[in-house]
Amino acid sequence: MPKAKRDRLFKKSKPFIRRLEIMDGEQYSKDIAILWAAYKAGSFALPPELTQGEFIEQVEKNIEQYVNTWIVDDDSNVFAAKRGPVAMVSTVSADLIVEPRFLFFKWAKPKNILRAMVSFLNMIRHSKKTGIILLRVGKENMLLPNHMKSYDLLHYIGRSSDNEYLYSVRGRGSDGNS
Repeated sequence: MPKAKRDRLFKKSKPFIRRLEIMDGEQYSKDIAILWAAYKAGSFALPPELTQGEFIEQVEKNIEQYVNTWIVDDDSNVFAAKRGPVAMVSTVSADLIVEPRFLFFKWAKPKNILRAMVSFLNMIRHSKKTGIILLRVGKENMLLPNHMKSYDLLHYIGRSSDNEYLYSVRGRGSDGNS
């Protein structure tokens, strides 16, 4: 049933997940331009009056905290090509425990958010470098992780503090045959 549900979600197309590129040779990449547009649209929790240089410094500083950062491209009428970046996902890891942090851009529609999350979680779940995917959310953000259970991608574990709820799923690396 979960596989059939994923197949229906990706019937026409599937999001493309790629590594975030800061530099393209000697110049900043097109990803930086997308992140700047997302910042100007209010997608980042940063002060609104940053210059482009200050913004790039903040992005580089924030990205250093993560093991990997990806961009998720999906179908979207916002782009002339009808496809473009809708989310950024960064991960922290402790051995085989992988914690994704999703940042959905303001122009991402609910379907983009669902497709990006299902696609990303499914991708890292099948990596031998992932033993457990752990997601921490506040009470106000529990709806989407709860919905991931129907895709067999996240399961509620319990509360770890007043406003922190944990979800997880086993990855391919948890079988000990990595």
